[in-house]
Amino acid sequence: MGERVKIYGSDTCTNCSMAKSYFEERGIEYDFVDVTKNKEALSEMREVSGGARSIPVIVACGKVIIGFDQAMLGEELECLK
Repeated sequence: MGERVKIYGSDTCTNCSMAKSYFEERGIEYDFVDVTKNKEALSEMREVSGGARSIPVIVACGKVIIGFDQAMLGEELECLK
């Protein structure tokens, strides 16, 4: 399988939970970082996303996807298949 996915989000974010479920259902491993509990991760998320303030921010396949859009994930993350 391709590279590991990184999800920046929070434990209370519905879209973050949906993103995690999306990857779990497909057997794709990911690292989840709660940016509300980790200031370094929040800074890192803003840097890789060009200053995004919305979560989740999903990083994989050399791409950064802001928000949860199942159709977009399927198209953009071909390297994970």
